[in-house]
Amino acid sequence: MKKLIAFLLAAVLLIGCLPMQAASAKDVLYRGIITHRFKDSYTKVYTKMDKDSRAIKVLDPGNKINITALYPEWVEVVLNDGKTGYIIRQRIDVTETVDPVNTPPYPIWVQPYYIEIDRTVEVKSDKDAASETLSVLTDGARVAVLGCEDGWVKLIFHRQYGYINSNDIAELLPVSPDAETADTDVPLAVFTSFYNDNESRINNLMVACGYISKTLQPGESMNFNDTVSPFSKENGYMPAPVLVDGELSEGYGGGSCQVSSTLWDTLMQLTGITVTMRKPHGNSGAAYLPHGMDASSGRDDLNLIFRNDYPFPVRIDASCHDHALFVAVYKGE
Repeated sequence: MKKLIAFLLAAVLLIGCLPMQAASAKDVLYRGIITHRFKDSYTKVYTKMDKDSRAIKVLDPGNKINITALYPEWVEVVLNDGKTGYIIRQRIDVTETVDPVNTPPYPIWVQPYYIEIDRTVEVKSDKDAASETLSVLTDGARVAVLGCEDGWVKLIFHRQYGYINSNDIAELLPVSPDAETADTDVPLAVFTSFYNDNESRINNLMVACGYISKTLQPGESMNFNDTVSPFSKENGYMPAPVLVDGELSEGYGGGSCQVSSTLWDTLMQLTGITVTMRKPHGNSGAAYLPHGMDASSGRDDLNLIFRNDYPFPVRIDASCHDHALFVAVYKGE
């Protein structure tokens, strides 16, 4: 029944697309603490998702928080006095998912749909044609999306939301809500990250995507570093910026961490995949994703390793087009 509902929803043209559903803003989704990672000893709770707005409280490291909503750069929290405020994501550490059965692990968003671009479209910063253009996509790009709002397709772009006019999209394509009964041509999970123009880095993204696009049998593991390396000219890579421990340098294979990060964000939506090693990039994380959603790679101590614990094969399909890096996981044959 879940699968049938998903397909029926996906068949709706975006001109009349359904509004996104959301839980009550006051339901506590996660519990956490104010981080000890930063030298300054206080964290502000703001009235709005704006660092220029009024701070209603200042919290010391170790203070406990209740998180009621998750946004690309912020979390919404409810304070002990019942007031609601907002904290920058990198100022917190999450310690518990209140309802792990119905809530994905922090900081993951389940992407219930994806779209296939068949013309030139603009990703806007707001649900307004006059708003800033964040990116331009052309025929062949694939993008994971959250759903529709007011005639706009909503997605995650770096550390904010992005929007595509629904008139420019044919339909929402579904992600299967049930891995056990899924067809092999419907993805079990999808995610997209976006990148800027850098010829060498884009080349490296495409090369790494090619190496990880493979099928894993039940019980089989993938070691990302072993799969995509060696990072050398002979293996197809070019010198490009590399982010290690929050610092940029130049090296062959620069950009491959964006592939491991996008892959991790896809895998974490799946209950049958077990991640056995993952490490983020420093305190600030990678700017091409919301804070906490990156997975660094390229060294023995920086790697993504995971295992297929489903009783069936899974197939990874990764690709780059224009400015969109798309990863999908399918049920294999």
